Amino acid sequence: MLIVLLPENSQQPGLSATLLYWWQLDREGLLVEEGQDTLTDLRLRFAAERLRALAPAMAVGLYRLDMPVKRAASIRAALPYALEDLLSQDLELLHCVAGPRREDGRIAAAVVEQEHMQERQEVFRECGWRVDAILPLAALHAQDAPEAGLRIMPSPWPSTAPQALITAADQEPALIEEGMLLLWLQRRLAALPEPQRRLELVGYQPAALGLGSAEGVSILPMEAGADLMQALRRALGPTPSLNLLSGAYAVSMAAPPWRKARPAMIAAGVVVFLALGQVALEWAALTRERDRLVEGINSVFERSLPNSRRVDAPEQFRQVMQGSAAAAGGQGSGALLYEALAVIKESDGARIRQFRSTPNELEVELQMKSFADLEALRTQLSTKPGLTETLQGADSGTEGVTARLKVSRRES
Repeated sequence: MLIVLLPENSQQPGLSATLLYWWQLDREGLLVEEGQDTLTDLRLRFAAERLRALAPAMAVGLYRLDMPVKRAASIRAALPYALEDLLSQDLELLHCVAGPRREDGRIAAAVVEQEHMQERQEVFRECGWRVDAILPLAALHAQDAPEAGLRIMPSPWPSTAPQALITAADQEPALIEEGMLLLWLQRRLAALPEPQRRLELVGYQPAALGLGSAEGVSILPMEAGADLMQALRRALGPTPSLNLLSGAYAVSMAAPPWRKARPAMIAAGVVVFLALGQVALEWAALTRERDRLVEGINSVFERSLPNSRRVDAPEQFRQVMQGSAAAAGGQGSGALLYEALAVIKESDGARIRQFRSTPNELEVELQMKSFADLEALRTQLSTKPGLTETLQGADSGTEGVTARLKVSRRES
């Protein structure tokens, strides 16, 4: 978790380029790193971190109100009217947030200007930050209040001018510049009943604060002062109180949906990658098997039909097998092939270039030495009982004569 302290001047321009104090805490609330950087630089360094911001005391007003209603919705609805007498500004210009009920039974409330909230949210959006919460800085010290009276201690927070942290049992915490502390303290003590004018000083002396009498004043050691790390841990709660990002400015405190689904997305990506890898390996294996089968078919063709030109080996084999499976009695293509090829084999220099066979017909392309040899072959075929020979065409060339013959069964 990354926690940043917004600047004290709420009207300060160029917030995205302003150096802000920041603290990085782990899940156990231990400090990992701290420093000063701009929001833009922090976005580059801690892009995956969740962000919460602390609003300075002068930008947020803290109040404690008597509200008899119990339901949270009723408290939110009645809050502006309960604050109306305490505020000088128009309520429409203010953003009011109801907090928890304190030990004295009253409700804590925070008030901030609408314009201030809009400007800050716009700056965060421009820097690419999604802010989980904006918390009043002083409200983090509500648990440091004494049982009665006031407690004054040096502020543990960095600031341009030294500040004092004032906590009380009956009021919300406040951060006051030390130069204004005496005036504020005199007015506050004057408003308290005499029995409640108890004052605890941590790190201060009565004379330094202009207190003429030390009556009712207790001086505590510095160990009793506010602890910065303890306050930062209080800002890590899953539902921090007095979160200014409520109502019209509310955001989900949960992580973005894509962040919750990130492990599942990574697992799905790994599964898809492995599946694609397996498909690629199987494709390569099938390709190698196909090439091996084609090479085997071609080898078998060369051995089985050495005098035939290979065009479509599987189809040519299929034709031969169909001829062999035809009905017996000399009427199948096997018998026709045997008779015709036996005559061609006996012919001197005849070479089969291509043939096509059906059960009752054989078309063959031959390479002959001369027309005389071709006529002799035709004569031998025609003398075969039950065969009819037809010359489809003949051409002469440098290699001899190329002839196309059709041999079929003679009808009885």
